[in-house]
Amino acid sequence: MRAPESHVRANELMGNIAMGLLGFTLFAFALKAAAHPEVQARYTPIVVFHAVSMVAWLGLLATQAFAAARFKLASHRATGRASIALVGAMLVSGSVISWRIGLELGRPEVTVVNLAAFATFLPLYFAALHFARRRDIAAHRQAMLIATLALMTPAYARVVQVLGLPDPVAIAVQPPITIAIACAYDWVLHGRVTKPVLAMLGFSVGLVVVMVGVLAVLFL
Repeated sequence: MRAPESHVRANELMGNIAMGLLGFTLFAFALKAAAHPEVQARYTPIVVFHAVSMVAWLGLLATQAFAAARFKLASHRATGRASIALVGAMLVSGSVISWRIGLELGRPEVTVVNLAAFATFLPLYFAALHFARRRDIAAHRQAMLIATLALMTPAYARVVQVLGLPDPVAIAVQPPITIAIACAYDWVLHGRVTKPVLAMLGFSVGLVVVMVGVLAVLFL
């Protein structure tokens, strides 16, 4: 069975975006490790496990999109249902690491930023599953994309740190990048930004605002 051209285009574009995010993430963390080799001492087993799970998620996002583009929908659905285990691994390991950084290194801002990212990701991930069950595939793709973009702040932070800029710059660039990618993707496919995308972006940016408020209370 041949997939409609619009279906192929939407999923191939999604896969290419996911590959771009994966490439950027690998580049950012490699750059940080090379520029500041002292950070390699913090690469404990749980940190490595979390890194592998995050890379696996970005790789899964890409392969799922390309599988859908090739109309391998049974495989796509089965892998999608199984992804809950990977999500659990990502969130549990990431939460433990974030908590330890806050306690051991005295950097509660890292804990707040990472927990806010997870609080954004998880509802959008389950929303994506809900949209898939309703066969609202456009909203499904966008929920997965915006959820993933919520997890990109650590990668942005590595580049910011190498450039010698203040860490809050990484927080400042996250919403515009998320909005730009999600809106551009929607515009290319539909010629407009659809209401579900606006709602999901509102949720994502709203949590960033709450996070900034918490940071302001802690440090101002």
